[in-house]
Amino acid sequence: MLDDVIIDKAKGYKTINMKSKLTTLYDEAELYYQDIELKSGKIIIDFGKNLAYAKGIIDSTGAYIQRPTFKQGSQETIQDSLIYNYKTKKALVYGARTEQQGMIIDALLTKRENDSTMYLNRAEITTSKKKKRDYFIATKNVKFVPGKKAVGGTSQLFLADVPTPLILPFFYVPLTKGRASGVLIPTYGDNRNGYFLQNGGFYFAISDYVDLAATGDFYTNGSWGLRFDSSYKYRYKFGGRVGIRFENLINGQRGLSNYTKTKTFHINWSHSQDTKSSPTSRFSASVNFGSSKFFRQSLNELSTPNFLKNTLSSSISYYKKFEGTPFNMNVALTHSQNTNTEVINMSLPNLTIGMDRLYPFAPKNGVKKNPIQNIGLTYSLALQNQIATTDAEFFQAGMFDKAKSGMVHKVSLNTNIKALKYVTLSPNVS
Repeated sequence: MLDDVIIDKAKGYKTINMKSKLTTLYDEAELYYQDIELKSGKIIIDFGKNLAYAKGIIDSTGAYIQRPTFKQGSQETIQDSLIYNYKTKKALVYGARTEQQGMIIDALLTKRENDSTMYLNRAEITTSKKKKRDYFIATKNVKFVPGKKAVGGTSQLFLADVPTPLILPFFYVPLTKGRASGVLIPTYGDNRNGYFLQNGGFYFAISDYVDLAATGDFYTNGSWGLRFDSSYKYRYKFGGRVGIRFENLINGQRGLSNYTKTKTFHINWSHSQDTKSSPTSRFSASVNFGSSKFFRQSLNELSTPNFLKNTLSSSISYYKKFEGTPFNMNVALTHSQNTNTEVINMSLPNLTIGMDRLYPFAPKNGVKKNPIQNIGLTYSLALQNQIATTDAEFFQAGMFDKAKSGMVHKVSLNTNIKALKYVTLSPNVS
């Protein structure tokens, strides 16, 4: 006994066999049952077994047309043929294609449990909408949960139907709108370095406070790049972003005079502290540091605003007020870099220690009454270490040969002396 009425129609013809309990719909056939919509060139309904068989038809030119379109709830698939049990709402689908958030999944065989779970065999996954796909990821078995995730076993990347050595032990793609760990599908294209895939990798939703995206680029001429991007935020405490890039760039043909191989890198870090998090300490960072030629040579950064800049600069600072004492400390690391001359200047570090004014001879209670009691003492220490180097010498032994270091102590004593009625003298010794 069915829970609802089956509605069907066809443009061509409809036949009913009462003995075999079969109804055949031909040419633009349609079937509706509860939240199910099935449209196909030909549909056979078996009322005895509660099954519907759907497939396309052959036109006069021999083309296979009117492939079955199956819609259940908000999910829709196009396939070569299918067998659907309209009582259990399970289906066996052949040659199905489904799209989810820009991702296209083709599967040789699909077992549809319901509108929320499907099992795919021999699936191919891509974001390319071309008839001849630029790339796809092939995996034997996939569990597909629309709106949530796609999980598969061992997977292999294909470029233009050619298998590559890039094999993943598993495949996971989040399909939710919120944060979820999963595979990041790469973009594709071609340029002077050949065909490429960019920004493919994995996204880790580590927690509500921290995430990490590990992505990479691959070019058929052998060039490649890696990127790690992370953001973090602890409410009312601190937050920031970190980006690390490394690229191995190949130009020209190996063995010829125009062949070059270059390694470049770039680090970007921004960190800020909530003013309410600590009344006695502050930490901030703004780092923009890397190879001078990174943005001019990078194959994945040519469209960024940094491409036109000829300077890079960084600053990291930490301030600490020592409670219960008159002392405070400030440490700063700075860096400036000319990307045209490749000259790098760094201060590692600038250290300043200061002491609030003390009155060593003043009474513990009451007003300071004479010049001796009015004597104030201050102290400061300034330390600086400067390094001037170039891209070629960076992180080499010669980087520190021209370093300049210096330290200054400053002690100051002063007081106020009233001479006559309207004159005040302020002697100072430092």
